Amino acid sequence: MYEKYVKKAWEEKGYKVPHPYPRTIKHIFAPDKGPVDELTFSFAILPPQGKTHYHKHDRGELIYVVTGRGECEIEGEKYVLEPDVVFWCPTEVMHGIVNTSDETMKLATVFVPAYRTEELKGSILEAAQRDCSSETKK
Repeated sequence: MYEKYVKKAWEEKGYKVPHPYPRTIKHIFAPDKGPVDELTFSFAILPPQGKTHYHKHDRGELIYVVTGRGECEIEGEKYVLEPDVVFWCPTEVMHGIVNTSDETMKLATVFVPAYRTEELKGSILEAAQRDCSSETKK
């Protein structure tokens, strides 16, 4: 019963996103990961100088900076990120994150309404593969 409502996030293996957007993603709660149909809660762990692609979602995303420092770009505007900063990316708003420090950046993310984990994983890995392929063609 304990594992149904309370998760030990450090035990979640997650998956690695390859270059050019290296990071580890751990989906903790989602409709297909526990008794939560309303939202998806994940951690994104970016290595030093790691980044996400500039992207948008068909639903809102709340992001909380747990550790690390960097910057985010939201619709062309840049913002400084540091621990305890929270930001909201509304539906269809372009955004991206860069870890500008020499330490790991850990982000907690919440999507409302929820994504299933395979939906998120597929789009994240597809972007890395697409942009890596376009880099090698240059």
